[in-house]
Parts: sequence; structure tokens; C-alpha cells
Amino acid sequence: MRSALIFFLLFAVVFCSKAQQDTSQNRLNTLKVNLVNSMLFSNSAAFSFERVTKSHQSWSAMLGVVKFPTLGDLGSNIQVKKDGNQSGFVMGGEYRFYLKKENKYLAPHGVFLGPYTNFFNFSNDRELSFTSSSTGAITQASLKSDINVLNIGVQLGYQFVINDRWTIDMIFMGPSVSRYAMKLKLDGNYDLSEEDIYENEILAGLVDRFPVIKDLLTDQSVKLNGKVSKWAPGFRYQLNVGYRFGRKMKE
Repeated sequence: MRSALIFFLLFAVVFCSKAQQDTSQNRLNTLKVNLVNSMLFSNSAAFSFERVTKSHQSWSAMLGVVKFPTLGDLGSNIQVKKDGNQSGFVMGGEYRFYLKKENKYLAPHGVFLGPYTNFFNFSNDRELSFTSSSTGAITQASLKSDINVLNIGVQLGYQFVINDRWTIDMIFMGPSVSRYAMKLKLDGNYDLSEEDIYENEILAGLVDRFPVIKDLLTDQSVKLNGKVSKWAPGFRYQLNVGYRFGRKMKE
């Protein structure tokens, strides 16, 4: 998936470098759809709105729906029998400084740099089946998980404007300080030990599907019906396609 995204980004750069042209208007508003979220998360859709405030500055707000990827097995002894309620959202904001000395055109066309923040929430209910490795007995349980990720960082990117109406917006670098928080609750008449279920099987399975959880487990572990949070380094990359509207801003 990441290789395909990198290929698409390179293709977009080559295509846009040939397609871009000087425009007589500088429209104030751009409505965008985030393509990366659709690739990474199932049943997701995220949109953002960018508003030019000065000839080389803008602000942007983002809102969308995201869902944790569907799980199969969580280890050799734990199977996901059914995914119940799945919900989640993402929201965020950013401010962009389009580098006047580096850009030939007015905002929102060109190289930009600026701060950003975004917040992800994933909530899931799942029915699990446990198979005892010693007796072979099968027991049932339900797992409720709630995962939150807060990112605060700076980003560097480039936005192409095509024919005065369309944009391709790419973020190449977006390091952040991120807060990961996870809460898990397991209910049922299972006969496996807490250590086997959580520290070995369930968490390992979740990490495989959602790698950012690994940052929570570097020096901590989640116990039954417990929660944990941690600050750690993060990163953001993004690809948006947008449509511009509104009238010209004078310099």
C-alpha cells in the first residue's frame, strides 16, 4: 500500500509539473477529499476546507469518518467471530505559510510550511472465540476497544493548481509529537490467563493491524479492563484532491 502511494505521488508530481499554468484568478476556497485515509482505513471518508487569508497564507479545517480495519484472527488461539459496532472519526486543523521567495504563484499554489494538529478516534465491539491450548475447550467473550491518537506537528508540502479549479495537495514531511491512548474491556467466561490473552495474543494481533499501538507497548502493557496512554514521536503524510471556488483575492 505504501509503495503504491509513493508511486502515485511521483506520478502526480510529473503530471502536475506539466499541467500547471499561471492563472489570472486566485480563488479563496478549496474543498478537498483525503485519498490517504481511504487507503489506510476501511469505510472512511475525510474532507477538508482551505481558506486563503492573505496572498501567501491560509488556514484549513478537516473532518471525516474512519473505521478500524476489520480483523480476522488475533493469534493462534483467538478468533474474531463477529465485528459489532464500529465507529470512528478524524478532525483537525492547520495553518499554512506559502513561501513567497520559493513560489511563483499566490496561495494556495506552491511550497508551504506550517503547524497542524489532528485527532483520531476508533471504537469497536467484537465477539471473540478462545481455544484453550491445553484442553482444547472453546469459550466466548466480547472485547470493547477505544483508541485515540492526537498529533501536533509541523508539515512541509506542495500544492498544485490545475486550470484554476483543481488542486493536488501533497504533504511530504509531517513530523509530530503524538499522544496514543487505548482502553480495552474484555467480558466473558473464558478460562485463559490474563497474561496469555492480553500481553501475548490480543495486543499482538491488534499491533499487526494497527502499528501505532506498538508505541503504547514499548514499556507498558494493558491489563484486563484497563487503559494506557503515552506520548511518542509520530508522522503524517497526505494526498488530497480539491476543487476551488470563490473569487479573486487582491495582493
